[in-house]
This record gives sequence, structure tokens and C-alpha cells, in this order.
Amino acid sequence: MFYKDDWLSWSYDGVKFGKKLNPESRFEFQFKKTINRPLKSHKEELLENTRLIRDRFTEPFDLLFSGGVDSEVVLRCHHELKIPINVFIFKYENDYNYHDVRHALRICNELNITPKVIDFNLRQFFENDAYDIWKTGYYSESGMLPHMKMFDYVDNIPVLGMGNPQWGFHNNQWVFEQYEKFHHTSFYGISQSRKVISDWFEYSPEVILSHMFLPGMQSVTDNRIKGDEFYFNARKYFLYKQIWSEIEIRSKMRGYEGDGPTQSFAKGLECIAEFRKIYIEKINIDSIKLHFTKQEMIDLLI
Repeated sequence: MFYKDDWLSWSYDGVKFGKKLNPESRFEFQFKKTINRPLKSHKEELLENTRLIRDRFTEPFDLLFSGGVDSEVVLRCHHELKIPINVFIFKYENDYNYHDVRHALRICNELNITPKVIDFNLRQFFENDAYDIWKTGYYSESGMLPHMKMFDYVDNIPVLGMGNPQWGFHNNQWVFEQYEKFHHTSFYGISQSRKVISDWFEYSPEVILSHMFLPGMQSVTDNRIKGDEFYFNARKYFLYKQIWSEIEIRSKMRGYEGDGPTQSFAKGLECIAEFRKIYIEKINIDSIKLHFTKQEMIDLLI
């Protein structure tokens, strides 16, 4: 499978990297200690992660570039190392993802990269294709289904900037989050017998560990401040701007805000929410959640 030295694996009904055959399938994570060298800086680990992934595959890479900071980090790593990667930007109808597309184009222009822009009709997708894709794994997050369909638009190995270390504030403390739902696109790749680099940041456990020790993360992991998911996601821009000063600090968005005050966040989400209500909530599909404190993560990885 995808993760370096098999440090992370998962199973459905006891089958390692197996398929989710029904909504009741039992999901489990497995972890293995594989770090056996001194930790480098987070940037060095990100660049090393990029090299290792490139060395593992022979086919070209096609980055599904949202314009968010996670996929921007993937692109900047490839650009800095001069490792080729094709860039694809998906543009929703009615400018639902106007802000993301605008930033994606700006970043490509800054890096002198020519992307391929593809029109993607979100509502037509949910009307015609979403159900068939959903049935391949009974996924708990309808918002991830469009990304799975986007794999059909590229010829090489699809790359998604997912798996970025995620911390959330639970029970009055910050914890590292590892959710089944974060890996839906990897599950779909397996269901289609297709190579997919979805959890890019998770390939090497050193990336997760070095992120935890970033100076800007210490107030979070040591529980010196309170916050929520949006606070942490907005903080990511500041963390990575310390590594690449060209990264632009901007408001954290979900990707469906539209263009200006006449377009509402809800409009871009209508078909996503509708699908979730009809198919996912109807049979009460949930996602396995694991939470780890800073010390538990250290004990888990080292």
C-alpha cells in the first residue's frame, strides 16, 4: 500500500486495505513504529516526503490543485525540488469555488506553472454520478465524492493534498485527530484498483511528528490556548508562511463560497447536503474517530 514502511495501515472487517463491502463493515487503524533516525525540520521532512513518494512510483503525477494551503504546500515542494507534477484546477458552475480557483491561478502564475482548468458541474455530478461512486465504499462524507469523480479527468496518478496533520479541541484539550473519513479518497482508489496519492502528508510519519514540534504549534499541543477546527485550519497559513514567505495569509474557506455577497455559502452546498440527507443520514453512517494527545503521538510514533 501507500504508507512508508507500512507505518500506518487500516482494515475493513479484518482485511488489510480491504474494501468496505457494506455500511456495517468494521473499520480499524493499525500503527507501527518505524522512525529510526533524528527528526529534521518540518520543511526538510516535507521535501524528503516529496522525494520518497516520487521514487516509489514511475508514472507521472497529476495534482488536483484546490488552491488551499495543503495542496499549495504539495505544489511548492515539487517546484522547489524541480520534480515535475501536472496541475489541474476544477472550476464549479456558478463560480461556487471562485475564491479557491482565484488563489490557485494566482499561485500557478507566481510559480510560472501553466495549469489545466476543467469545468465541473457539481449539481449534475450529484444527480448522475454520485450515488454509484458512494456505493463503492458507503462513505460518510458526501463532500468528498466530487474529488473521487475528478480522478476520471486525469490520465496519470491523481495527487491530493490530504493527510495534513489535523488537531482539534476536544474535552478542553488539543488532540491529534485520525478519522476514517479523512481517508475516503484512498478507499475509493482501492475500490477502483487505481494508484492514488491521496493522503500525501501521511506518507511519512516524520512529517506528522515534525509538524507537531513546529514553534507555532507548541501553544496548541501544550494546551496553552483554546480554539476550534476553524482556528486550527486558519493557523495553518501562518505556520506554512514561516516556511514559504510567499504563501498568502487568507481567510479559511470551505471551497463553495461563490463570488461576492450575492453568492452564499449554502448555495454551493445544497446538493452536497441533499445527498447526505437522502443516502448517508438515512442509514446513519458514521466515521471512526481516534484522538491522541501530544505525548500519546510521541509514544505511538517513536
